Amino acid sequence: MRIELALKLRGPHAGMDAQDSLRSMQTVLSLLRELEVTETARPSEEGTRWTFNELRLGSVACVLEPLRIAEHSTYEVVERVLHTAVTGLHEAESSERIPTGWTFRAANLGQRVARSLGASPDVGMFVEVRGNGVALRSAEVTQRAALNLGRATKARFLTVGSRRGRLSGLEEGKRQHHPRALLRTEVGGEVIPVYFGDDLDPELRRAWRRDRVEVTGEITENAQGQSVRMRATDVELLPTEPLLSDEELRAGFWPDMTGGQDAVDYLEALRGEK
Repeated sequence: MRIELALKLRGPHAGMDAQDSLRSMQTVLSLLRELEVTETARPSEEGTRWTFNELRLGSVACVLEPLRIAEHSTYEVVERVLHTAVTGLHEAESSERIPTGWTFRAANLGQRVARSLGASPDVGMFVEVRGNGVALRSAEVTQRAALNLGRATKARFLTVGSRRGRLSGLEEGKRQHHPRALLRTEVGGEVIPVYFGDDLDPELRRAWRRDRVEVTGEITENAQGQSVRMRATDVELLPTEPLLSDEELRAGFWPDMTGGQDAVDYLEALRGEK
């Protein structure tokens, strides 16, 4: 399927100068690259390259389509990225939350995209995902999205706790003072950037690409209780399959608790049904 992203700035923005237009487009492309990194779980300086399928002179209205898919990506990933981008911008219009599937960085980029827009759709931005020329998903973006994303990315609380999920997107080297990875949580579907000290390097290597881990540490949350970032103090590997046999499970997780009875018989006895 041919996948495209249509974008149009309305009102006074249609007459903005070339530098402002290029800056807005560059930020949109940076948002797509960040979401692609999140989707593929592989950090890369080079994401999918895009080309103009349509470009109207005298206004900011264009249609983008993939020019060259990144080596670590696929057409299916690019399609999901466009859906996540447009859906996230739509969510940002009505909620002070980090959109579903977006990282903290993506939320900051989304805020930059919407920052120069007006307060109503006639001076805002229209974005639309198209498949084979047919509209699949669209969003009207205004200054409200920037305000909501600004509040969503503002740190409010610092707590100590843990989150369970899978680690991916490891970054290390010159750009990072300490290793950074993304934790996709199994509850709530959050994508949390997690920073690791050098002392946790062995634990991080063992946990890498595991189906399930539990990361404990300092959690920075926004006003809605979403995890904005996390600084790890411990990483625990979790089993991906039940450790107890079927016979043990029938008698409960603690067989002594049921006195060896079947779980159903034990519950009936508690209820006085036997």
